[in-house]
Amino acid sequence: GASYSTLSTLPGFSAPGIVNADQNINYPTYVEYSLSLEQQVNRSTAVSLQYVGNITYHQPVLNNSVNTFNGGGAAGFPELSTTDAPNNNFGAVTEVQSIARSNYSGMVVSVTHQSKSLTLQFNYAWSHALDEISNGGFNAFGLNSTSPDNPFDVRSNYGNADYDTRNYISASYVYSLPHFGGPNVLTGGWEFSGTVFHNSGFPFSIVDTGTATSLVNYGGPLYAKQTARLSNNHCGGANNSLFGAANPCSFVGDYTTASDFAQSRRNQIFGPSYTDTDLSILKNFNIPHLESGKLVLGAQFFNVLNHPNFAQPGNDVSTPSTLGLVSNTVNTPTSILGSFLGGDASPRLIQLKGSFVF
Repeated sequence: GASYSTLSTLPGFSAPGIVNADQNINYPTYVEYSLSLEQQVNRSTAVSLQYVGNITYHQPVLNNSVNTFNGGGAAGFPELSTTDAPNNNFGAVTEVQSIARSNYSGMVVSVTHQSKSLTLQFNYAWSHALDEISNGGFNAFGLNSTSPDNPFDVRSNYGNADYDTRNYISASYVYSLPHFGGPNVLTGGWEFSGTVFHNSGFPFSIVDTGTATSLVNYGGPLYAKQTARLSNNHCGGANNSLFGAANPCSFVGDYTTASDFAQSRRNQIFGPSYTDTDLSILKNFNIPHLESGKLVLGAQFFNVLNHPNFAQPGNDVSTPSTLGLVSNTVNTPTSILGSFLGGDASPRLIQLKGSFVF
């Protein structure tokens, strides 16, 4: 029979936070569609063109700011109470909702070639993915938040998906060098193979964590206000920065409008691209008196060009010293050091290989 007014006088008491479900929860619904065209160019080569799309609605959202208020006295935010929580009986309240939507469109061009000496696979994809919350709000992707900026209008969070990749190239090849003459033990059995990957940068948003922390029960990203126009969705300057005097993109924590959420659109700036090329050079030796046995010796080069791939830049206006600065490189997801096990797999790695094939 106690109430907040009586319990709140006890030492160490704080109102409990809760997780609540919306009254109307729906299963996520997906509509997928595709159209492809394939053409045989010659006996060894084929080309395909494919369009792939989908629309999703009733996607889940973990809205963790439904009872936020401006208890810290931040300037602006007229839509929020400046004195007290909407209901003092509760701390932070997260509401599970199924109100988000997304859509995807992609065009994929593929070329395959298979002949006696060369096997080649090449793919290029242009795509665009948009949503309000990526991964259902359950798993963060890079710097991006899993919570909506405006807890009272999730639709205003609609923008490029966290994993929106406009351009993606992947290719693999295996070339068996023909024997043109000379001693077979030296000039025969050579094989060159490799992979090529390239994708344009992932999007991110500029946030203001300083002001966000002054809002009570708020877990959103709070997008900062953009005061200068973006040039081709990128900002330029110094080599290690996406922001600079040569092409400034200015963001500030200014909240004095009728609604202070969604000051800038979500995920409108794109980070550095990613490129990786691997190469393998192998020599096959026939083993005497063993018809199907071969000894294979060679070397494998990971990131053979020693190309650096950079992480996303700093995106918080509350820390201007790192805003727009790239301070780290990223590792390949798989390497000779293992998959997602840490270790610096970003520079060129070389390993010698020997195998017995029978």
